[in-house]
Amino acid sequence: MRLYLVLPGILLALAGFVFTLQGLGIVGPKGSFMFQSTAWIYQGLAVFFVGLLITVGGLWKSRPRPSG
Repeated sequence: MRLYLVLPGILLALAGFVFTLQGLGIVGPKGSFMFQSTAWIYQGLAVFFVGLLITVGGLWKSRPRPSG
């Protein structure tokens, strides 16, 4: 496992998840500029999927190669 990719990817995915929840109006203070904002829903989803791709990339690179 390539921790230099997996850990930032997980943190990025979590941040994107929180951004999405704030955009949906589920989490956060009502006075926040992110609260119930459709722009933050889409941006949060984009950050979430980028983090997910980085995490999967870090896990994928660490797979052992079959010798043959």
